[in-house]
Amino acid sequence: MYSFVKPVLFALDPERAHDLTIGSMNIIGRCFGAAESTKGRCVEIGGLKFANPIGLAAGLDKDGVAISGFSHLGFGHIEVGTVTPQPQSGNAKPRIFRLKKDQALINRFGFNNEGVDALVNRLLDHPYRGIIGVNIGKNKDTPNERAQVDYVTCLKQVAPLTDYITVNVSSPNTPGLRNLGDASKILDIITPVLEERIQLKNRRNQYLPIFVKLAPDFEDAEIIKVLEILKRTDTDGIILTNTTINREHLTDRQRTNAGGLSGAPLARRSEHCLDLAINYLEGQLPVISVGGVMTGEDAKRRIDLGASLVQIYTGLIYRGPKLISDAIMATC
Repeated sequence: MYSFVKPVLFALDPERAHDLTIGSMNIIGRCFGAAESTKGRCVEIGGLKFANPIGLAAGLDKDGVAISGFSHLGFGHIEVGTVTPQPQSGNAKPRIFRLKKDQALINRFGFNNEGVDALVNRLLDHPYRGIIGVNIGKNKDTPNERAQVDYVTCLKQVAPLTDYITVNVSSPNTPGLRNLGDASKILDIITPVLEERIQLKNRRNQYLPIFVKLAPDFEDAEIIKVLEILKRTDTDGIILTNTTINREHLTDRQRTNAGGLSGAPLARRSEHCLDLAINYLEGQLPVISVGGVMTGEDAKRRIDLGASLVQIYTGLIYRGPKLISDAIMATC
């Protein structure tokens, strides 16, 4: 089926195709309701039981408008966002580019979203029984010195309506955001979030896990410093990796566009970061792997390397829904 739809979508401007996809999945959800997660290899993290280890990465459904629709693909978890306290339009268009020759995307959306209030309204009494995560960030005009206020604001509002929270300090498309993810600054964000979390429960009236999403572009020594810091906190897991600003070995003419690169070219670096983290953490924190997962075998390799969960975004655009069933089957 997707083999017939893909040429139509790829003939459109990438953002228009993205919006059409979200709109279509929204309609599917409205017509058919939410589906159960496909049964696969069950995983437990932070008290949450995932029916299978394959999830939808943040960034595709920023405003949580199509959770029920995406549930029909069988995901074990669906992460929405990044959401910010106030609505923001994001960066100027065009802001997403296909690199067909490289099986990749470059995006510089800039946390475009309708704001946390709109997301809260959509998550109220949501029928999806699988695991929902919310990825939180700061508004573009919030100075880094006050960024923790934005993160805590989002945390408090969405906590009772989600299963877990991801703290995004790694997008390259909000000026200065990645500075918050280095070893000298990350506790300025994580400590207030973890302190506030003590008073909160998730939508199941249980403990609320907090994950931290990191960038792939730091040197290995810096990544280890960050992991050491997070290991000493009550953080519940690490997500590796966000998109990259690296442009090595690309061939498509769109490669010079600014923004975060995702898809097949990110696979090697993402796997390297996963291997680095697994060896360093020695089981003290679970790692969720994302970046360049384009086949079921790619997902299996991440699990074999030690990832607890695997998330997919760009692979879904290039391979279609069959990638999800393939990944679930490969990781059983």
